[in-house]
Amino acid sequence: MNLDYDPFSPEFRRDPYSVYEELRRSAPVYWAERSKTWVVSRYDDVAGILKDTRRFSSDAMATVLTGSTRPQPGASMPAGSPRPSLVTSDPPVHTGLRNILNRGFTPRQISAWKPAVERAVSESIDSIRAARRFDVIAQLAIPVPVIVIAQVLGVEPERYPDFKRWATVITVGMNGSKRHLGFVGSGAAAASAEMSEYLRGTIARRTAEDGHDLISVLVRASEGEVLTPDEAIIFANLLLFAGTETTANLIGNAAYALLTHPEVLARVHAAPDLIPATIEETLRGDPPVHYLFRRATEPVEIAGIAIPKDAIVTVLLGSANRDETAFGSDAAVFNIDRKNQVPHIAFGFGIHFCLGAALARMEATTSLQQLVPVLASARRVTEQLEFVDSFQFRGLASLEMEWRC
Repeated sequence: MNLDYDPFSPEFRRDPYSVYEELRRSAPVYWAERSKTWVVSRYDDVAGILKDTRRFSSDAMATVLTGSTRPQPGASMPAGSPRPSLVTSDPPVHTGLRNILNRGFTPRQISAWKPAVERAVSESIDSIRAARRFDVIAQLAIPVPVIVIAQVLGVEPERYPDFKRWATVITVGMNGSKRHLGFVGSGAAAASAEMSEYLRGTIARRTAEDGHDLISVLVRASEGEVLTPDEAIIFANLLLFAGTETTANLIGNAAYALLTHPEVLARVHAAPDLIPATIEETLRGDPPVHYLFRRATEPVEIAGIAIPKDAIVTVLLGSANRDETAFGSDAAVFNIDRKNQVPHIAFGFGIHFCLGAALARMEATTSLQQLVPVLASARRVTEQLEFVDSFQFRGLASLEMEWRC
């Protein structure tokens, strides 16, 4: 089949959706020679894989993105070893971790973070209003989630720029232009180590103090299991990395969708209660994360194609969310009035549904509440789009605007 699927190419980064459409139509299970993975693009198949944790292991998230070696079948972790990351583990390890981490993401806990979110957004909007020209990404979409996650973890404000730097280096090294250099050669390992070293000291203090930040909740408890210090470091790394990059992309993608659909922007400006629907349609049609990876634990067949044991499977969230069989013939259209018969899977599906989804939605909602009037009163400065340096994440690297005279 002559299908031009190359997720590393600049052309694909500008428009992956036309390729996804061709995959769904002609090759719903496609062998990608360059990445050596089976690419699955239809909604039902993607959702089925994400639900089936017995036949599709999440350990592929570690082997693909960091090059780590998965344990041999039947091998047990050495005594005292920390459990792996939430996104790379399978039941029963995942179940135990999720039960602990859920304590830190209760509706009450998330509501308690709202003032911090509102403060971060207001400060960013103030910086935008003070300038004739501004960048929605640099001045709002990026700083808000970094500041919020840092405050949630209880770290010093002066370290906020470090968190963004670490997240960027890790992203570029794991799934961006430096991926070919490996986790070590790209600098991602060094950035992760630097972040871990900082977090180790922070976690030690939180363990000893009577704080109410997220780390304190997870490492100290009057009852039930807790994270070990090493496990807390692994989780904080994940939260700083995934929780900032993805939310920044969501805010930027939603802003761009409104700017390219002025009739929708006018509606949302007049009726802010449409903001949640705008966010959900952005998550569906232009999600911040496009790929997840799984490993087949046994020979399986999907859409009539045999996939061998231990093969790596790339599940295309960005394609599944535009599958016409799931969302209708207008699945490619940005429509905030859409009444989905099935849920979008921008935050994953099944037991690995994103732990921070409610926080991300709150950050995006709060951001758009203050950003929409700005978008309605300003215009884009450049037509050329520059995307973040990642084949897994999708978002704008900049969105420069200026106030209308």
